Amino acid sequence: VRKGVCSDHGGKQNCKSEGCDNVAKEAGVCRKHGAKAKTCSQEGCANVVRQGGKCVRHGARVTASMICSAEDCTSRAQKGGVCRKHGAPARLCKVDGCTFHAQNRGVCFRHGAEQKRCSSEGCTNFAINGGVCRRHGAKLKECSADGCTNRAENGGVCRKHGAQVKVCSADDCSNQARRGGVCENHGATVRKRKICTVEGCTTRAVNGGVCIKHGAKVKQCKKENCNNNALKGGVCYRHREHNESEAASESSASASATSNATAVQV
Repeated sequence: VRKGVCSDHGGKQNCKSEGCDNVAKEAGVCRKHGAKAKTCSQEGCANVVRQGGKCVRHGARVTASMICSAEDCTSRAQKGGVCRKHGAPARLCKVDGCTFHAQNRGVCFRHGAEQKRCSSEGCTNFAINGGVCRRHGAKLKECSADGCTNRAENGGVCRKHGAQVKVCSADDCSNQARRGGVCENHGATVRKRKICTVEGCTTRAVNGGVCIKHGAKVKQCKKENCNNNALKGGVCYRHREHNESEAASESSASASATSNATAVQV
């Protein structure tokens, strides 16, 4: 019985888990207690279906009441008519003492929430978008500033080009807020970086529990006779800049040739 009517007369069935009043979605239980949500029919998308077999991102229409009521905001309203950015409280992990956001089944990733892995064979990285990880082609939104390849933070730009970041709420502090509106100096708890296990070494561990100096293997630049560490696209920073300048020169030469050909025809 729900809202005074039984399921035979239009009432929705409650979850059969003891003490739970949520609506049963599948097999008599709610999503919190194991019912699986339908996912978007778009290939590689794990978002929840909203309408017509699609999620909001891939075409499902949403009503005005589902959009954040803050001016000029198009994000989805979470609670109280606003999105998380504009004050909707985030659901926290149900494990006692944990302040991380709940991802699914009421827990965070650290306490067992399932996260989709990259679909590329043999890869154990987490999928970012399109069902794959960054290494296997997941595209991240880049800064809209000309010639900038940094990741966009907000407003379509990176921090270097004006993306605003939250500042610590402590008086006279301009550090970036990490958690709970404060920086590390004023109480924010953040995951500590792993330190090299070699005695007396305080350098950050890269892999195998050790730093590069003490044997951690890192991918090197694929350019011949270059021993620098590869950063992106299999090349180091120096050869990445070289490749970009060559591409720009070729593009300029091509444009010049096209312009000359047009002038000759005229």
